[in-house]
Parts: sequence; structure tokens; C-alpha cells
Amino acid sequence: MDQETEKEYESEEYLDEEEGNGSDPLMVIGDNLEADAGISDQLQPMGDDAREDGFSDDSSEDAADKSGGEEFVFSFNGIFCRRLYRSQQRPKETGRALVNGNSVEEILESLWIQAKHLMDRQVIFENDVPSWAEKVEPSIEDIGEFVNLQDEVKRKIYSTSALTPRLLRNWRNKYLKVFVYAFSTSVETAGQYQQISKKLLAPQNPDRAGAHSTRDDSALADELRLNHSHLEGHHSSWLLWANTINCSPAHKQQALKQAESPPIELSKYFRWAAVSEAARLQSIHRGMVVAKTSNTAWCRELDDLKNKVSLGISIFQDVHQKLEAMTIRGSTESELFSAMESATRPEETSLSHSLAEKVMDCSDVDHA
Repeated sequence: MDQETEKEYESEEYLDEEEGNGSDPLMVIGDNLEADAGISDQLQPMGDDAREDGFSDDSSEDAADKSGGEEFVFSFNGIFCRRLYRSQQRPKETGRALVNGNSVEEILESLWIQAKHLMDRQVIFENDVPSWAEKVEPSIEDIGEFVNLQDEVKRKIYSTSALTPRLLRNWRNKYLKVFVYAFSTSVETAGQYQQISKKLLAPQNPDRAGAHSTRDDSALADELRLNHSHLEGHHSSWLLWANTINCSPAHKQQALKQAESPPIELSKYFRWAAVSEAARLQSIHRGMVVAKTSNTAWCRELDDLKNKVSLGISIFQDVHQKLEAMTIRGSTESELFSAMESATRPEETSLSHSLAEKVMDCSDVDHA
């Protein structure tokens, strides 16, 4: 570690060994008074900002916290923060939980339950070159590599190996910060975290936008299809699975590739292939039966439509024939009217001539 890194840690004190058991009684009294002062400070009413972070000035909440830990020998309130590297000044708070137990081992187990989801994978540095540790998933035995605790009253940072019954008794009902390191405490500076981001977390073959290349998706899809011959799916389904793996954190990609089945949200795009030839033939036969049933229903609809069209055509033909008959009838009646007109034409007869001769002009006596 260089001098700059050492300066960054001058304000923090790490205790990796147990505190002495043969301490002076006056020192014990002073420690107890200091612990009581720390408890009273933390139980003071707090502002609105503190209430938003989970604290409350309601005495019922403090009573609930105490009652939740009274059945255990050791108990404290943990403020869990996720650190990407040890020199990170203001890590993000992820939540608060009550840590309790009847022994140091139970306290460590309680810490592990609350903090394991904040851990990714241990990173080791060899000649300033980061690499993943052999163990993919950290276990409770590795808690010392990922978790540190800070007493905000004494401003001291403790490793998990420094926890003792005496120290845990002094922490009872206190609020302590629990720093959980994503890639273990071996990542000390922001520069080392940048190396991890570039060499371990970033895509190996990024495109212009910095994301993984589509060619990687295609190659990984072919690999998944080859390694998962018991699954069947469309090519787009394999590409979707490959894209999901490439978008996940780098330290989890290998485990996702070796998984027996796709993620639960993608399982609907795949189906299990038949294992034996008889089962495959039976599956094909069932598929043909379903296809035939569907096709029969389709043909039935076509026949119904054909009958309706035929009925419509026959109706139009009847109407056409009716129109032709009415046209012929109209022509016949027109010829009949013409014949009747020619047969009843008026002509001069002898009677009409005799009557016409008898008609003469008379003198107009009225208008003389």
C-alpha cells in the first residue's frame, strides 16, 4: 500500500485482535459511561431527515427495538452500507436491521444473513492486476473478507475477527454501521475499482456504444443450443437467452451459461425435447392430431362460407331470370297495344257521308 493510501486511513483504526481481558477497573467504568453516553446520544429526538432514513423520535419504536433484542444476549442495530472499495467516503445505505444472537458465532451468522445479498465475488490483486477468486459464491467463512463494523461513537472500525463478548455487550442497543464490500476488502482505492470495471465487469468486445456486441449474442446462442440439446426453441429465443447472460454481471455469466434451464422469465420460450424416439414420435403424433383438428375447423368455416356464397349466387340468378321474364312481358304487351291501336283506327262510312250532306250553313241573324 502506498503512502497516499495510508494517509486515507489515518482517520480509521482497525482492530484485528481481541481486547485485553485484564483491564483496569477504572477503565471498565469509563468504557461503560462512554457506552451509556453513546446510547443516550442516539436516543435523542432527531429531525425530519433522520426520520426519512428510518429513525423515529417515537418512544414506542425504541421500545420495540429493545424488546426485539431482549431475548438475546447480544443485540445491536446495524446500518448496512455497500462499499465498492475501502476508501469510499460516503457509501450508499442499503437498509437497517436488528443484529442479535447469544454468541459471537450467532452474531456473525445474523450479519451474514443481512449482508450476503450485497456481496458479488471476491477479487484478488496480483502485481496490481485484478482477477476473480476461485470461489464463485462467497460463504459465511469469508465474512471477514467482506464485512467491517464501525462504532460511530468511538469512530473505530472493527473487523469481524475482533468481535468479542465484551465488545458486543458494550454495543447493546447501539446503532453501528456495517460496511459490506462488494468485491472484498482487497479493493482499497477508486483506481483499483476502475481496473475491476474495465478488466472484469466491462464487455470483452464492446461496440461503439460500449455495450456487448450482437456477434457475441449470436455466438453464445449457438453455444447454448449445443450445450442444452434437451431444450427446443426458436433462434430468437436462444438470442434472447444469450443477451440476458451478456447483460448480467461478468462474475455471474459463467454460472448462467452452465445452468440447466433458462431464467424463469424466459422459460415460456422453450420446451423440453423428447428423450427417446418413441416419446418423440408420440409427441409428433399428438401434434399432428392437434393440427388436423385445427385444420378441420378451418375447412368447416370455409364450407360454411362457400354455401353462403352459393346461396347468394343462386338468389342473384333468380332475380336475373325474373328481370328477363318481366322484360319479355313488357315487350309483348307493347306489341299488343300497337296491334290494338291499328285495329281501331276511325274510317268514313255511307252514314257519315249522308249526315255530312245534310249539314248546311245558316245565316247569322244574331250578329247582323
